[in-house]
Amino acid sequence: MGNSVIRALAVNRSGAGLLLVGLVDATGTGLYLAGSALFFTKIVGLSTTQVGLGLSIAGVLGIFGPIPFGRLADRWSPRAVLMLLHLCCAAGFASYVLVDGFVSFLVVAGLLGIAEQSARPMSQALVEQVVGEEHRSAMSARFRVVYNVGYTGGALLAALAIQIGTRSSFLTIMIGDAVSFVLSATLLAFLRLKPSDRTSRSSRGVSPLRLPALRDRWYVATTGVNALMLLHMALLSVGVPLWVSTQTQADDSLVAILLVVNTVIAILLQVRLARGTEKLTGGVTAMRRASVALALSCACFAAAAYLHSAVVVTAVLLVGIVFLTFGEMLQSAGQWSLSFGLAPTRSRVEYLATFHLGSSAQVAVGPLLMTAGVINNGTAGWAVLAAVFLLTGVAVRPVVSAAAQRPQLVPPESSDTGVPESNIHAPRRP
Repeated sequence: MGNSVIRALAVNRSGAGLLLVGLVDATGTGLYLAGSALFFTKIVGLSTTQVGLGLSIAGVLGIFGPIPFGRLADRWSPRAVLMLLHLCCAAGFASYVLVDGFVSFLVVAGLLGIAEQSARPMSQALVEQVVGEEHRSAMSARFRVVYNVGYTGGALLAALAIQIGTRSSFLTIMIGDAVSFVLSATLLAFLRLKPSDRTSRSSRGVSPLRLPALRDRWYVATTGVNALMLLHMALLSVGVPLWVSTQTQADDSLVAILLVVNTVIAILLQVRLARGTEKLTGGVTAMRRASVALALSCACFAAAAYLHSAVVVTAVLLVGIVFLTFGEMLQSAGQWSLSFGLAPTRSRVEYLATFHLGSSAQVAVGPLLMTAGVINNGTAGWAVLAAVFLLTGVAVRPVVSAAAQRPQLVPPESSDTGVPESNIHAPRRP
């Protein structure tokens, strides 16, 4: 990571500590993601259908966790709630060692789905408390760099365990992930927060049944726009591998190369692409550019099915993955800008949790949309997906503009958005 890490560490000591928490968390996650499928099928004895069904159910259950935990974090502290959720995740992944059938797998996966999905907006809120509003966009970009490095390191450790191939080696994958959550929770306890940026506790007197974030239609609309853009996650993890292996002349091994290219580009360029997205105008611009890049990636992947030269197919798929990676990085930067900029301080974590519902929904339905909607329909499926990305890019500016004008949630001085309302309509350079 080089200079990116040095710049990140220069923010403050707690910022460096938070990056370390992210690295530990990501390493454990990479360990799990790389080895879990084989663990569930070879060690537990589940069928691939049972694994897919269980994880899908966990994804659906995960949708219901972020908002209640977000309200709890607004009343108390994102750090305290995140530590609790990390310890719950540690217990859950350690429990996988005891799973001996589909029912027990379903129980553990479901509870983990709630805890994992709930933890993500807590981490996002904690960034602002650690480095302040002025550094949160830069810090979020560095977070993505650290997470990519952690995922890669965890995957390499999992590859070693898989190569050994014994039951004990597979069990260390789950135990290792559990340990990473315990260590993350411990490190969180030593972070120093900015006193001026602590979450307001004025929401203590608010009824939990009111759920202001879900009742805020323009914030929810922005969440929906972002959720459509987040289809790039399922595109990378499900769509591209299946399409390359079943519908093109490329060798199956190219899938791994494409994923490596995606990771390397993200590590090298995420921080640079996040610059200028601290305010809403920059976030909107990033989302619009992301929509174009993602649509172009769809065109490349669709075209690859009609090519017969292995060299040309490889080149087109590499171009496609580059477009996809740029779209992913730009969407990520825009997402942080919009989710923070449109969320009132008094209910910050609940609003961030609401925004995260788009990611939770993508985890639940994204793979199905990629297989049934895109892969099974060939070129037509890719055309529809590209159109969805482009239309989402067109919609983002008017939706964010309307959301930025909510006087009951955004003070006239724009202390929450960091940008005057008129700037949303200001002309931009192409």
